[in-house]
Amino acid sequence: MIDSYEKFRLTDKLNNNDVFVEVNWKKDQKIDNCKVVKFILGEKEAIIDVKELNSMLFAIGDAETQRKMIPQTIRRSRWYETLISVKAKKDIKKGENITFPLKITLPTVEEEVISEIKREVSKNKVGLISPK
Repeated sequence: MIDSYEKFRLTDKLNNNDVFVEVNWKKDQKIDNCKVVKFILGEKEAIIDVKELNSMLFAIGDAETQRKMIPQTIRRSRWYETLISVKAKKDIKKGENITFPLKITLPTVEEEVISEIKREVSKNKVGLISPK
């Protein structure tokens, strides 16, 4: 997110009326941190709430664009399978090996996906998510 003043130019495809967009143009709690966006076309200005702008962009986007705008968490479970042998000392013939399968769940690997950016995270023993 942009935390300082920025001014963008949106090019007009039909005419030469470029639209300028400003964020964080004044130190104000209602304006800082890109809460609102100022659109400037010539002498006219319009101040739009970012939530409304995001909703509009999502609505006009195709399915692929909408998918990229929605944060997703992908979880991949991992399993470790092995055989365990135990040498019996009582109740079974002495010296006989007992083999049984064991399936253990390893900590889940999670990927946070927003647009084209992926960030892997893993769960620690307490169940909290921490970046790798």
